[in-house]
Amino acid sequence: MTMDVAPSDTLDDISTHFNEAFTFIKNWLISFLFASIFISFFIDEIISTWISSFEFEISELTVYSPERWLRMRWGTVMLAGLIISIPYGSFLISKFVNPGLYPFERKFILYLIGFSTLVICTIVPYCWFVISPTIMKEFTEITAIEQISSSYDISMIYTIVLGITWSIVIAIISLTSQSISGILVDRDNIESTPVKWRIHMISLFILYLLLSGPLSPLWLPLSVSIIILTEFIHALIPSKSTSLIQSGFTTLNSDGSINRVAVLDCNCEDSCPSLINPPSNVAVIKTESICLNDESNERVIQILKSKRYTKFIVTGCNGIPIPKITKEYLNSSSTELVGLSWLDKRGFHPEDNNLAEKRRVIQLNQECNNHSNYDNSIVISDPGWGRYIPPGYISLPQYDQN
Repeated sequence: MTMDVAPSDTLDDISTHFNEAFTFIKNWLISFLFASIFISFFIDEIISTWISSFEFEISELTVYSPERWLRMRWGTVMLAGLIISIPYGSFLISKFVNPGLYPFERKFILYLIGFSTLVICTIVPYCWFVISPTIMKEFTEITAIEQISSSYDISMIYTIVLGITWSIVIAIISLTSQSISGILVDRDNIESTPVKWRIHMISLFILYLLLSGPLSPLWLPLSVSIIILTEFIHALIPSKSTSLIQSGFTTLNSDGSINRVAVLDCNCEDSCPSLINPPSNVAVIKTESICLNDESNERVIQILKSKRYTKFIVTGCNGIPIPKITKEYLNSSSTELVGLSWLDKRGFHPEDNNLAEKRRVIQLNQECNNHSNYDNSIVISDPGWGRYIPPGYISLPQYDQN
């Protein structure tokens, strides 16, 4: 009998993790606040420098609404404060995620965050002081009418440039988040698609709020572009030969002991049946072979080290052929090793595929301490090597504990 609850040490770990996240967010908000206050002392000079980059005569510029003028000042303060505090925020993000990453993930994400930060801190000033004045100059020359003087609402120009700038920043952050999720969450993981679309929904909703009024026609094409680029990025991320496709969760046995199970769905170079519909409480590690691939074996050990598993189940063999380094880790961590020996193809009639699959499900559920309903009348004793089990019957169990 099991209870689907997490032990107290896991709850403490989660609480500590959230406390660290809260501390990092608080530190970044404080840095953003101080940066914005500092910028506010120079806001008039910044706005004047930006306006002068348009090469308009002062008589051609106006602000039709005092509200827009206040929005210009505060919007510029917040945007400049964000640009100044983003490098510190990126440092905090790297510091927060580093302890839970594998070495290759840590290196990739560090470069990705650094590159995104550099792009944002470069493209925003360039957009304001180079791109927008150039576009306005070309637009003015194209739309100019002889003998009619032009007048420009600089606050409206500011609103448009600000909306486009924020959209670029959100798009870059969204694509960076999608890239990080593609690295952290394996493509075959059942959480991969939900995580991707959660990021999409948050990003597209923020863009919808930013691209209002005259910029609303840009929302749909920009949203579609982000989704397409995300799929392209995920396609570029190489598949891992060994990946965690289900995280599972901790349960408690009736005697109060912790039950945390990891199942190695080892394909054994296309020789072993694949795992179908595994129990929800088990962590599932999918791999081609750990006996013939040192990199896959190292990845399995890394996954096992990330959680304190009490049992490690191997589907294909009886557990004896697995590499020595893996066995040494299991012994040092007091993790029980169980081999289901599916490669032997025993315990069922060779042509009875339906019962063969049912037997594998029953066998796995028993090892995971999950209750499994089945007809006991179909279970008979194993007749031994060289003898077939009659069609319609199976034998249990067929595994070795090591």
